Amino acid sequence: MNDPKLTALFAQWIDATLAVKLPDGIAAFHFNLYDCPDTHDVEIVGCPLYDPSDSDWACDDIFMSRKPRFELPHDIVGQHWERGLQAASQMLKTYLETNAPGSQRMRESQAVSVGFVDGDLHLLWSR
Repeated sequence: MNDPKLTALFAQWIDATLAVKLPDGIAAFHFNLYDCPDTHDVEIVGCPLYDPSDSDWACDDIFMSRKPRFELPHDIVGQHWERGLQAASQMLKTYLETNAPGSQRMRESQAVSVGFVDGDLHLLWSR
């Protein structure tokens, strides 16, 4: 998946989402993925703890992005969940290498991961 327009919209969504006053104490960020009929939807959560040995660290959140979630259309990224995960991971890795405000905010935390809500966490960045 290499769609520059979707990648740019994703970056704008992250920046807008993280531009609000965030709660104190966010140790790490996780991007939840949801498999929907025509899209893979994305939301951001901020978590008070990060423990690489605990696969449930992202279940306890103190921040959750407001609706609407960001949509990764199946007709662009693919219908299967693996394609949605791959697209979100690729766009997030690219975004984390920028100096965008949201990227800087996430790199102030201990870690950033992505994964489907009932699946495994995939660590994309850690301090």
